[in-house]
Amino acid sequence: MKILESQNGLLSNYEVYQHIVETQKRNKSYKRRVPGNLATLMTEVLTYLREKPGPLEKQEETGAYSPAAISNLLENIQQESFQSELAKGEFLSILNLRPDSTAILSVIVEDMEERFTEDEQNRLVQIIGDTLGRNEPSADAGTDQKTIQSVENGI
Repeated sequence: MKILESQNGLLSNYEVYQHIVETQKRNKSYKRRVPGNLATLMTEVLTYLREKPGPLEKQEETGAYSPAAISNLLENIQQESFQSELAKGEFLSILNLRPDSTAILSVIVEDMEERFTEDEQNRLVQIIGDTLGRNEPSADAGTDQKTIQSVENGI
């Protein structure tokens, strides 16, 4: 076996998720047994992708990620005609992380403050949320805020 092209393309978390789910369904329908280490690996990857705060945590319920949603996100971002374009790696990170604030987006997009105005940054976060859905606040969010306030006040 010889590798002809290394790293020919990048995969998003959604594409990896879909591949593993389809492989498991295909193996189950053909009643095919897979090696134990492969079964463990697939289970652990799916568990990781479905855990909070991952954007795929409720994929089976919401179906927020789909090929149509991904192409729709790309089209919506391109239609906005921002002063700067996103690199492929930045777009892939947006898909994998689904940022819900400009603070998180600034970690993903290199030199975001120089490349995008504040309105463009907010618009980009809005487009991502509208297309891929938003993170639901956790039930513990209020407790965390109280803890932060008590630590700040020295209580």
